[in-house]
Amino acid sequence: MNQDTVSIKVKNNKKNQHSVEKILLVVDLDGTLIYSDLLYEGLLILLRKNPLYIFSLLIWILKGKAYFKKEIFNRIHIPYELLPTNKELISFLETELSKGRQIILATASLKSHAQEIAKTLPIFDNIFGTEEVNLKGENKLKLLIDEYGEFRFDYIGNSRSDIKIFAKSRYSYLVNPSKSLERKTSQISELKYSWKLKGNNVTDYIKAIRAYQWLKNLLIFIPIITSHSFNSLNLMLLTITAFFAFSMIASSGYIVNDLLDLNSDRIHPRKRFRPFASGRLSIRSGVALSLILFTIGIIVASRLNYSFFITVLIYFITSLSYSLYLKKIALYDVFILALLYSIRVIAGGLVSGISISFWLIAFSTFLFLSLAFVKRYSELMNIKSKTDLMERGREYFTTDLNLLQIMGIVSGFMSVVVFALYINSPEVIRLYTHAQILWGISLLFLFWISRIWIITNRGEMTDDPILFAVKDAKSYFIFIMIGLMLLLAI
Repeated sequence: MNQDTVSIKVKNNKKNQHSVEKILLVVDLDGTLIYSDLLYEGLLILLRKNPLYIFSLLIWILKGKAYFKKEIFNRIHIPYELLPTNKELISFLETELSKGRQIILATASLKSHAQEIAKTLPIFDNIFGTEEVNLKGENKLKLLIDEYGEFRFDYIGNSRSDIKIFAKSRYSYLVNPSKSLERKTSQISELKYSWKLKGNNVTDYIKAIRAYQWLKNLLIFIPIITSHSFNSLNLMLLTITAFFAFSMIASSGYIVNDLLDLNSDRIHPRKRFRPFASGRLSIRSGVALSLILFTIGIIVASRLNYSFFITVLIYFITSLSYSLYLKKIALYDVFILALLYSIRVIAGGLVSGISISFWLIAFSTFLFLSLAFVKRYSELMNIKSKTDLMERGREYFTTDLNLLQIMGIVSGFMSVVVFALYINSPEVIRLYTHAQILWGISLLFLFWISRIWIITNRGEMTDDPILFAVKDAKSYFIFIMIGLMLLLAI
């Protein structure tokens, strides 16, 4: 090899090295840098602010995606610091930045909002976002090629709309991709790495529908139990079907509630780990799951009987009203929570055709009101100031805690008084052979309510007393004893 050849080779190596140094790293925002999507976040905040905006959305979308986004974000504020970020990806970007590499943020979200997010993460040399044209797919690719040229950048994305960009990038990186997207990207580009979000599986969907909350829907069986009709196979099958229909409707409502409460859940010590708040499940998948559950539940309910169907609709509308507005109003919130419990009992009576007694309605109303006070009291125990309460949209003051406690304890004890009066009623003589045994049940209820409130007062209660009872061995023992006493009394 002669000297001229060596000289040419050295120059080419320097050129290649310079070329590699000039390769930029472009990263997408929605579903990539953050696990959520700004557009869907904005839509939820807008609809929570005023559900009637849904009619305006239909008009805005007809004027184009860019116009649609501007109209939404002109009316809301997103707390960017609460958005669930991809920490592994950010660590990678910071490492690349430390090597002197330029990092570019390119997103279909509005540029102004991308710039706000960049303030919380100052690692970007340049930011591109939607202004007059929706910067997605072809539009984003054209901008990147115009700015940097083909194969002069590496690209990190997460969706099928990024495929054309991957085809014109030097290396491709994926975040939480589907298997088909990963396969397609590998075929058209050199795929360097995939970041896969841990926990995005069936368990997350079970958590999202709050399957443990279905225990509340066992209240549908109360009319059959109290009327001693549980030996009727037809009524049992009918009630079991109603139980699952009601559970699906309730889970649909839970998902809606979680989606509307994303930001407040993200600052909660326990709720921030919920699938939607943490970003393990997307907002779009939550909306789809809620619609599927609601549709199935409504169809099944309509096949049972008209009264049950209407009751289920009333429950869902009341639950939605609670999530949107009523939960912010002092006292209204706890009474609505108690009503949602009682509706389950009423639904059980309507689907089975069993008349619900005054005693059952009175007992359940006071008991559920006490549990609703427990829920609100335990939540407020974790809030230290009036400012925190206002930020979370609550009308309570921390000075209201003692009053809430008194009202909750009195309500619980009133339920026991109602049960005690029921023991001496004519209905009991007709239904029970050994009615005196029921006095033991009243004492067990009194003990359980007292214990619940002592635990709540100590700050050891979760903000969901039902979840606490599910995990509490002593509660299990008390409920088993109550069941045995009922059987002995018959």
